[in-house]
Amino acid sequence: MAMRGIQAAARGAQEALGIESQSHMKGLQIFIADIRNCQTKDQEQKRVDKELAKIRLKFTNAKAVSGYDKKKYVWKLLYAYMLGYEVDFGHFQAVELCSSSKFSEKTAGYLAVSLLLSDNTEILRLIVNSIKHDIGSGNEHVAALALNTVANIGGAEFADNLFVDISKMLLSPTASISPYLKRKACICLLRLYRKDNDTLQPDIWRSKLAALFHDRDIGLQTSVSGFVLGILEMGKFPPVEWAELVPSAGQCLQNLVQGECPDHYEYYHVPAPWLQTKLLRILQFFPIATFTGDTLQRINAILNSVLTKPVAQRAPGSGSKKRSKADVERQNRSNAEHAVLFEAMNLMIELGERCDPNTLRTAAGLLGAFVSSTDPNIRYLGLETMARLAIMPSMHEHLERYKNLIIEKMQEPDVSIRRQALNLLYALCTPQNWQHIVDELLEILAHSDGLLQEELVLKIAILAERNAPNFTWYVDVVFKMLESAPDSVSDEVWFRVVQVVTGFEDGMAESERSKLQGHAATKAFQNLSNQRASMVHETLVKLGTYLIGEFGHLLPQNITPKAKFDCIQRHYSRASPQTKAIILLASAKLLNSSPDALKQGVLPMLEDLQESHDAELQQRACEILQMMRSSEEFLDHVLVTMPMYAESVQQNNPLMQRLKFQSKSRAHTRAHLEEAAKSEGGMFKSGARSARSPRSGDLGPPGSGASPGGLSPGDGLGAPGGGPGQSAQKYEESDSSGSGSDDEAPGNDPSGGAGPPGGSPPGQGPRDLWQQLCIMPQGRFFTSGSLNLELKQEYDAAVGRLTIMFMNPGQSPIGNIRVMLPEVPYMRMQQFGEPPQTLGPGQSAPHRVQVQCLRPFLQPAKYLVEYCTRPGGPPIQVPLMLPCVMTKFFTPVEMQMPQFRQYFESFAGPPRESMVVAQAKVNPAQWPNYLTQGFQMGLVPGSDPSNAMAAGTLNTGTPDPSKPGQMMTVPCMVRLEYNPQGNMVRATVRTQHGEVTQALAQIVASYLMVPPQGGGA
Repeated sequence: MAMRGIQAAARGAQEALGIESQSHMKGLQIFIADIRNCQTKDQEQKRVDKELAKIRLKFTNAKAVSGYDKKKYVWKLLYAYMLGYEVDFGHFQAVELCSSSKFSEKTAGYLAVSLLLSDNTEILRLIVNSIKHDIGSGNEHVAALALNTVANIGGAEFADNLFVDISKMLLSPTASISPYLKRKACICLLRLYRKDNDTLQPDIWRSKLAALFHDRDIGLQTSVSGFVLGILEMGKFPPVEWAELVPSAGQCLQNLVQGECPDHYEYYHVPAPWLQTKLLRILQFFPIATFTGDTLQRINAILNSVLTKPVAQRAPGSGSKKRSKADVERQNRSNAEHAVLFEAMNLMIELGERCDPNTLRTAAGLLGAFVSSTDPNIRYLGLETMARLAIMPSMHEHLERYKNLIIEKMQEPDVSIRRQALNLLYALCTPQNWQHIVDELLEILAHSDGLLQEELVLKIAILAERNAPNFTWYVDVVFKMLESAPDSVSDEVWFRVVQVVTGFEDGMAESERSKLQGHAATKAFQNLSNQRASMVHETLVKLGTYLIGEFGHLLPQNITPKAKFDCIQRHYSRASPQTKAIILLASAKLLNSSPDALKQGVLPMLEDLQESHDAELQQRACEILQMMRSSEEFLDHVLVTMPMYAESVQQNNPLMQRLKFQSKSRAHTRAHLEEAAKSEGGMFKSGARSARSPRSGDLGPPGSGASPGGLSPGDGLGAPGGGPGQSAQKYEESDSSGSGSDDEAPGNDPSGGAGPPGGSPPGQGPRDLWQQLCIMPQGRFFTSGSLNLELKQEYDAAVGRLTIMFMNPGQSPIGNIRVMLPEVPYMRMQQFGEPPQTLGPGQSAPHRVQVQCLRPFLQPAKYLVEYCTRPGGPPIQVPLMLPCVMTKFFTPVEMQMPQFRQYFESFAGPPRESMVVAQAKVNPAQWPNYLTQGFQMGLVPGSDPSNAMAAGTLNTGTPDPSKPGQMMTVPCMVRLEYNPQGNMVRATVRTQHGEVTQALAQIVASYLMVPPQGGGA
């Protein structure tokens, strides 16, 4: 009797919902059975092809196919699709089923649409009305089907037409919507918001979302938490706009921690762990100022409760190969508890000093236990979390006791664990313990594999410079690294040694500086003379040669001038052209200081190099000989000892720019997370900068292909007309201004080329960062000790969208932040939201700007930033330029060679043609990368490194009077020809508009060609 009652109830439910018995679709069951009975893949293929052909034939006569047959055939198509076969028909039939009155047919239609159609298919427009009707049908099951489809597909079509309708399910005060549908509505809105985030306003939504957190349905709370988290991660609005959610989220979290959770939402006795982690992540997005006294007290109590649970609950499971059911359950429970625990620690780190000190001490003890865990995942998370906790100086005393344990983790086989251990040691290093840590890292460096060596070298160099009691220790550390891992010591490292040894203004006393320079020269002489020439690494030769040439006069008196010259000359034959240039200039300096002793050795060398095949060496030798013959006074002026660097150079260590931004916060936007996923490790590659695109290495910074010696510290020695080091000082002055003259093209170097390691290596100052952003989609915009700016830009024809992320890397808050965008006639600019008014230590906030090109231009728009580092202090002004150069508004054009030549000839002659001839700045092999990725042009098939051609279109937002409804565009064409003799380039630019021609020619020349002496590009 009971069984009959159940069957009757099931039949009644089927009739109410329009569900037919599965026995009616015999054809589907037979098809599935036939597939399962196939013995080989070929048999399965034939059976599927036969069935698909039969269905295709049936669908050709749509009127003869009933709703039942459509449903059956669509299910067969879905089964074939799930087996991996392509299904390119039946889409219209699936759409028709979506509007059926029968639930079973509607189910098949919506499911087919969800699986077979992508979010950009135009056919989706046909089901918008069906979805709208079903959402408001009053039938919960039908509405759920429609919402499932929207959530699975998403897309711009649904976002434009359905966001408002689905929003009403949550916003309407009169709508009686069940929690079941509200859950699905939240999931749909999250999917649509990620596609189009202009449709949601905080003023309307925050009170409603806050109220939903108080709903008793845990599933709804989970969906709402996911929606809110998605809103915050998109970063469209600053978190303070959603501050009303903080008390509600905190109360919801407190209820869970106190055990107010239905049994069916507990995961291995952990109350709703997914909801707990989402709530903890939501709270991490908000600035500390948004936490009122009561809310902060509640959150501190929650964190203390989470961290003080019995440790036995968090013990990892058994490591035996065969685990019992109890072991599996214990492991699953441990995983859930660890997820909640680590998110709680992330929130605690976000709160910083406002977190309860007892909770911080408890966290330090727990993390120490995690670092000792047998589970490598727990060890990794423990080290990573401890490294962020160590950003707070007050925590060092609690973490110091784990120093030896952390050093042990540097021997782990997993490089990701070793990297986190290195990050933690770097954070914990102080002037009191630096020598122990650096000595241990040097020992590890000698036996480390190549995966971590370069990062080890970088951080050892930074720690030694920052913490050593005097710089002689720092010099010794660098020479030790050149012995242990010379291949991993990049140019930036030895450039910095040159800066430190040369000295900084307002730095150490003259006697101390001379002692340091003599010590460095002595170390260089010992390393270059005591080893066989074949055993000395190239980087050691560069550094040692430079130091001997610059400070050789400070070597002990028993070392003769000839011994100094022989010491560097013995490495000449095996050196690269760049190193030979440094040896040449060092020899010239030694000759100038001891002409009688070295004339017979150095002069023949210079005379031989006058006929060198290397243009760089030949030029340097000719210039030095000419100065020796014409004016000894002028030669003395050029070859005098390098002057000290500016104090700002000491404060802006270029090695620090190689390190990735270490933030204590884990509340990042999706853009930050996606960018972080593209890179690995704790530093940027040499020459790269923060937030670079995945292929940015293909398109190096301007000058990366310059002639050998382009980055040599000796370049400043051969600059006629100015004293040594003048280019370095000029570079620093340009950096401080951040802007150039009105007619400067993006790639022009204000220092006149790559000079000595002056203000910083190329690419560090605002000007150089701007130059790189002109050809890169994203990167560092400005950097200082109190404010960093990261910029990401996206362009669609004439419109560009820029996100400038303001970040405070310091230990003190900054305030009174203002941004001004002076109007310009050639570009329309609009701000979306205001920049942050204040930023606490480690905090970040975005500023969004939209630009639209109206007509051709060369001088970019200005972006003026002003902020204060202390209350009542003078404002710091940062004049910057937006990297929205004209080429950003180009779209590439695909064009074959005959078509290109036809149009190219039609644009010949002034003013539509401009030709520039100069020496090549970059290797011609890099031209395609600059043309396609940097200048947004399409490379013509058939181009080669010596003859590259590209075409593109400049888009503007100015209406075209001759074409109503369309905007004015300008076709642009570029041809680059290379002559190896003399390393010469001829760039021919032809466009339909004279102003575009002149601006594009300057931009191309500034990146690809060496500016003429005494002028810009």
